[in-house]
Amino acid sequence: MPSVPLNGIELTYDDQGSGEPVVLVMGSGASRRSWHLHQVPALTAAGYRVVTLDNRGLPPNESPPGGITLDAMAQDVLALVDHLALAPCRLVGFSLGAAVVAEALLARPTAARQAVLMAGRARPDAFSTAVSLAERELADSKAELPPGHLAVHSALRYLSPATLRDEQAVRDWLDIFHFAPPLTGPGIRAQLALDDSGDRRAAYRAITTPALCLGFADDVAIPAAATRELADCLPRARYTELPDCGHYGYLERPAEVNAALLDFFAGCEA
Repeated sequence: MPSVPLNGIELTYDDQGSGEPVVLVMGSGASRRSWHLHQVPALTAAGYRVVTLDNRGLPPNESPPGGITLDAMAQDVLALVDHLALAPCRLVGFSLGAAVVAEALLARPTAARQAVLMAGRARPDAFSTAVSLAERELADSKAELPPGHLAVHSALRYLSPATLRDEQAVRDWLDIFHFAPPLTGPGIRAQLALDDSGDRRAAYRAITTPALCLGFADDVAIPAAATRELADCLPRARYTELPDCGHYGYLERPAEVNAALLDFFAGCEA
């Protein structure tokens, strides 16, 4: 588990495989290890060098100098790209990570040859704003909900109805959610606040990097329509929507997600 002092924090990352580099940026409250179950093995097997990192907000960077902002997180990614001499690389972001990647593309267009914005959006919608506010209110209340309640809530929020209809799959997911550590701490609380980062449609129209916007058809956290709207903002983006996927589509349907990534990468412009 290498780490390096970059951009005012001790940045933790993993670097696996060889070939053209891909940097994977995770969403709110999750570590870089979330990519390692499915995406890292598939990408390294396909001949890519894959770098994953922990966003500021996770230990040991729960209260970092410079605070926890989209710009600071984007600069963390760019600092790691520079440190490892990866540019021009491929940047992949999920959820909050998609917003981080978008800001990195705006800050330095030459850093990436392609980008994937998975479950991304250009502006929050009314329901996701309400959910984000409820999450922050719960965190601020210090209330401890029963693990079973949290597991069911997480399943409804993050999974597709197709998964919930699969008896074995839903049992497995409920077990995962039941025993997962709660998302607490000042860093996670600060990441949750970034869900309401405002309307970025006008800014994103300046992103000229070829991009794939990958939407999940049954996503209630970031609806597929929001990811389609994001694609419409980007001059060189294409939109792909995967069925039977909730917000955790990259874990629910990893084969389909990985195939979409690899197909997009294979069509990279010279």
